[in-house]
Amino acid sequence: MNQSLSTPQHQLSLEAGQLPAIPTTERLLPLPEVESRSGFKSSFIYQLIKEGKFPKPVKIGTASRWRESEIQAWIFNQIEGSTSGKRAEVRA
Repeated sequence: MNQSLSTPQHQLSLEAGQLPAIPTTERLLPLPEVESRSGFKSSFIYQLIKEGKFPKPVKIGTASRWRESEIQAWIFNQIEGSTSGKRAEVRA
């Protein structure tokens, strides 16, 4: 019995009315974790959210959770924004 197993080929395509796939590594972070990663306290985080300068949380009942990927992207953008300005000053 020599049978070969074939791996099914999956293609990601969105049809009308379908939601995009959620990455399997995506986590929802509680506020203490967001505070720890960002270095900011909750009052400042919520102020930034109100100003449109920080990712909005996902509401689950009365709980707020943040997408890990959005927090990581926000942190990366803050680092890039601050270092690009410093590089420009150093060159001048």
